[in-house]
Amino acid sequence: MKRKNRTFGVIGLGRFGYHVARTLAQGGAEVIACDVDEEKVREISEYVSLAYVLDATDAKALKESGIANVDTAVVSIGENIEASIL
Repeated sequence: MKRKNRTFGVIGLGRFGYHVARTLAQGGAEVIACDVDEEKVREISEYVSLAYVLDATDAKALKESGIANVDTAVVSIGENIEASIL
């Protein structure tokens, strides 16, 4: 039985989040990436399946992005502890 590719969500595209998203995508995974910084989203968009500019503290925006449906999510928000907890 062939296993379905896992889907990943990466919230926060600082140095760590960017490299996680890019590495996963280059390995063939479907990746949804998001960050509040438009430039960071633009940089990762050529590698990942979907990339969104959004505020990670906005539950509605996260849900609409599809990130709530991924198999695994990586939260890499270092500066805002509230966003990391959400």
